[in-house]
Amino acid sequence: MSIRHIRLHTMPASPWKNGAGTTRLLTEQPEWRLSVASITRSSPFSSFAGLFRQMGLLTGNGVRLLPVSGAPPLLLDQPGGVIQFSGDLPLTGVPLDGPVEVLNLMRPANRTGPDLTAITPENLPSDGLLSFIAVEGHWDVTTEEQHYTLAPGDILLSEVPFELTVLKAGQIAYAVT
Repeated sequence: MSIRHIRLHTMPASPWKNGAGTTRLLTEQPEWRLSVASITRSSPFSSFAGLFRQMGLLTGNGVRLLPVSGAPPLLLDQPGGVIQFSGDLPLTGVPLDGPVEVLNLMRPANRTGPDLTAITPENLPSDGLLSFIAVEGHWDVTTEEQHYTLAPGDILLSEVPFELTVLKAGQIAYAVT
């Protein structure tokens, strides 16, 4: 098993088709995709028919997702929050008071898992992880292979589930389980 330690700021960004933001692809597996999107201004989200999306706030003051249908908006305004929605739901993303970075997990809508979960010192991971993303504070963790000190924006990523022991917890992280 090989765990990759990724520093988000070193990952290349690709512009969205509409130019309203950028995406950093972290991994694309047969059954799931993990990326970080930077949203700089109000813009329509791309449609991903047949996919289920989960989103968590990494940086910034949050984002409001406005369904074109007039349904109630989805609000992601706290690190550690997670929102879920259909990939084919027509949405416009509106950053709240400045640019934001959001973590995006996509998987087939007709299957269960993997899921995006918020991690705090009170809610440490207990199952095998596919990814661990530090959001606030420094996290000292070990795997079977190595010790890591993770700063905000540091990511551990694997193609197969791995066990993680938290030696010193930061404030907030996300896990893909």
